[in-house]
Amino acid sequence: MKFPSLRKMNPAMMFYLNLSLVISLVIVAIYLGIYLRNNRLLMDSVKQQAASYFDLIVRVRRWNAGFGGIYVEKKNGVETNRYLREIGTEPDVVVADGRVFTLRNPALMTKEISNIFSEHSGIQFHITSRQLLNKENAPDLFEQRALKSFEEGNREFSEIERGPTGPRYRYMAPLMVEQSCQKCHFKFNYKVGDIRGGISVSIPFKKIEDELDLNLKAIIGLSILSLVLLLGSSYLMLNQMAAKIEAANLAIKEASITDELTGLRNRRFLMTRFSEEFERARRNGGTLGLIMIDLDHFKRINDTYGHPFGDLVLKRVAQSIEEMLRDYDVAGRYGGEEFAVVATGTSSSDMLLLAERIRQRIEQMEIQNNKTTVRVTTSVGVAALADGDTLETLLKRADNALYQAKHEGRNRTVHL
Repeated sequence: MKFPSLRKMNPAMMFYLNLSLVISLVIVAIYLGIYLRNNRLLMDSVKQQAASYFDLIVRVRRWNAGFGGIYVEKKNGVETNRYLREIGTEPDVVVADGRVFTLRNPALMTKEISNIFSEHSGIQFHITSRQLLNKENAPDLFEQRALKSFEEGNREFSEIERGPTGPRYRYMAPLMVEQSCQKCHFKFNYKVGDIRGGISVSIPFKKIEDELDLNLKAIIGLSILSLVLLLGSSYLMLNQMAAKIEAANLAIKEASITDELTGLRNRRFLMTRFSEEFERARRNGGTLGLIMIDLDHFKRINDTYGHPFGDLVLKRVAQSIEEMLRDYDVAGRYGGEEFAVVATGTSSSDMLLLAERIRQRIEQMEIQNNKTTVRVTTSVGVAALADGDTLETLLKRADNALYQAKHEGRNRTVHL
């Protein structure tokens, strides 16, 4: 079979081929961009998850250290931390009824929490340093690179590590010396604020890697399908591709600002909007308020009825919050079981009234799933923009109000 040369092709065919080539290149570039963006969003999500786990461990350790360690009853499987004796601390005490309690310092507690997470989800934590009290905490190769990076001024370090158990996302951030650390680490002559090591977080990466592979296959399949359709009708494909590209970009944009579980805006979008409304209120002399809403005893719901029912509770609460808002208010999931509302153009009294209506609406709501019916309550903190406020102080006052509502017995609204 002989194919016509390029010179003998009519102008329409040449235009068709040239147009098909140009559009094909554009389509490949667009889908590649979508693929790379999806990858980045997935990687950012994993990194944010790892950073959240790191922050959780640091806060729990700080709580432990603030009490000088926590004693637990020495039952089967609970062993004495022999390293405490090496620094002059007797870990075991005997109480009047003969029971033995042993001391859990922050390092050992971190290890035991890691064991719990590892059994449940495969996530692991490890505290390490170049100067060790416990040789079991010696850094592995990844952690050695991370510690070197911290010495160079970096504040976090991450990479994907492949091993016999499959790929894992490794993340590490530095651990700063606090006053409570000096009791155990005095011999190293640390000063408060020094970097004495770090905590690494290891997250199984196989599922995410499978999602990345699936994304790649989907992108390749869509690209081939688009090219085949273009060969049949370039004009129709051009119009269809324009619609698809627009829909894909809108979907990605919507996904990047929406909380997947509740459908509310996510924390990143909420804080961006909060910052924008704060600047607008300062320029125009307008009003602005922040309402923080936290579910009471949510962990008890998860523990009693399971996480799927807990997810249903979060969805129903989010729906109730959104139904109570005005068109220009913005609600978002602030984190976990905590929600926030950015309220603009309303007085402090009206803002408090709105917060209280939301609280009452949730309190009166029945959440059902099969044979399970529960009622939930919320603690609500409200803060309105005042003279001299910064973005941080306004957020802090709303958070303090929420804390006060919790402290005063929950199921109430507090305005600061």
